[in-house]
Amino acid sequence: MRLDLTGVSARIDARPIVEDITLTVGPGEFVALVGPNGSGKSTLLRTVYRSLRPSAGVIRLDGQDLWRMRPRQAARHRAILPQHGKAGEGFSAAEVVAAGRHSHRRPLDRETAADRAAVVTALGRVGMEWAADRLMTTLSGGERQRVLLARALAQEAPLLVLDEPTNHLDVGSQLLLLDLIRSLGLTLLAALHDLDQAAAYADRVVVLRDGRVAGHGPPLEVLTPAFIEEVFGVRAHVGPHPITGRPHIAVASAVTTSNELFTTHQGR
Repeated sequence: MRLDLTGVSARIDARPIVEDITLTVGPGEFVALVGPNGSGKSTLLRTVYRSLRPSAGVIRLDGQDLWRMRPRQAARHRAILPQHGKAGEGFSAAEVVAAGRHSHRRPLDRETAADRAAVVTALGRVGMEWAADRLMTTLSGGERQRVLLARALAQEAPLLVLDEPTNHLDVGSQLLLLDLIRSLGLTLLAALHDLDQAAAYADRVVVLRDGRVAGHGPPLEVLTPAFIEEVFGVRAHVGPHPITGRPHIAVASAVTTSNELFTTHQGR
């Protein structure tokens, strides 16, 4: 599945949030959206979710206009993993995952054997088959997020869109989830806060600043120390991770010593 955004702009309450965004995610590619808070990452994803209609531009999935598709057709093409939240309260893990099958049947159709098999398969792919009958409220944050990923996988859509999927998770759960997502073989578009995670897992990064594309390309070509300091206001070390060998970004405050911090505050 190929995703193309061409000249996409979006407004909220008549205020421009993203302007003239053009990007492509090729089949099987992992593209990460990064940028400071308020740069437009989540807003741009909402146009792909179909929860916010673009004010300009077009979004295509394998050449088809996403916003001209019927909702069920769009859901069979792209699945969503939202920011971590309280989704599924009062429901079991299997019931939450089964919701991902709605796009495969008409509203009054009953659940089929294929639906049930897809739920079992999706839970197994994320290592949560043991929790099928457990209420979502009894699971940890990382476990709930894996169930929500299973719900997306149950849609059997070739494109997965993720909005800060590791938000609120402990570091171990973050890495396990990203390893799992990277292994799926799907086309992936994800908004990520952590530059180190974007560098380690994404094939390409798209950097947003003030609602526009400030840079794009392979992580180590785009996320240079100078560029990171310019966009994010922090100093950075970029190089191979000492354990994994993957691209690694370590950041530090632009204000480096207590004396500099004191001097900075005194000068205000």
